[in-house]
Amino acid sequence: MSDRATRLTGLYALIAAGAAVLLSPLLALSYFATGEGADELESGTVSAWADPARDLVGGLLTWASPDRVYGTYFLLFWVLFPAVFLCARAVRARRPVAGGRLERWGWRMALFGYGFGIVGLIVASMILVEGSAAGKAVDVVFLALMVPAMAIDVIGSTVLGIALLRGSYEPKLTAWLLALVLPSMLVIPGVLGNLSLGLLPVFVAWAVTGLRLWREGSTGAPQRSGTGRVRVGEGLETTR
Repeated sequence: MSDRATRLTGLYALIAAGAAVLLSPLLALSYFATGEGADELESGTVSAWADPARDLVGGLLTWASPDRVYGTYFLLFWVLFPAVFLCARAVRARRPVAGGRLERWGWRMALFGYGFGIVGLIVASMILVEGSAAGKAVDVVFLALMVPAMAIDVIGSTVLGIALLRGSYEPKLTAWLLALVLPSMLVIPGVLGNLSLGLLPVFVAWAVTGLRLWREGSTGAPQRSGTGRVRVGEGLETTR
């Protein structure tokens, strides 16, 4: 990947994370408005934030039928996910000598899970383009493709985060957020009522590294270290 492409990938990850922070609450609120998601509002922790948030966003949830609104936000949220895959892939390409077996398996699982999620996105897009925005159709795709993809990338992200912490990866915030993905997916959806909110640490983790990639490209050519490696930022290095 060229330096320019790497910089743009970092910028894409930054923009995607910002958009995900805005879209994930809308996706959750639109889901609560459907027949399948209405039961979530019976939870006190869910209704505590969802009721005032629903009054705040108003027309962003009522511009079409509940199923149509939910299907649209579902698609818009997952359109952002390729940024995670591309940013992670750019970093992996700059770490050809990964930090041991744990990190190698972490990369494999995380990248496979991110890529599998993109497959689910393509299928969901085809359903929505065909005009079937019904919540049930989207839910089938979600259960058949997106849930397995999330299970793999959650485990892979957590393993990768732990390995990166052991390998002194920088920025360290990325490693910590990835290491906490599994706990966040176990706690946040249960408290706030939607899986998309539990995925925000993944977006933010790669956005932090995306900022590093973007900044590196604007500082000029990387410097060669005495070991024959080309330094491209702490924790990101490649060989020639």
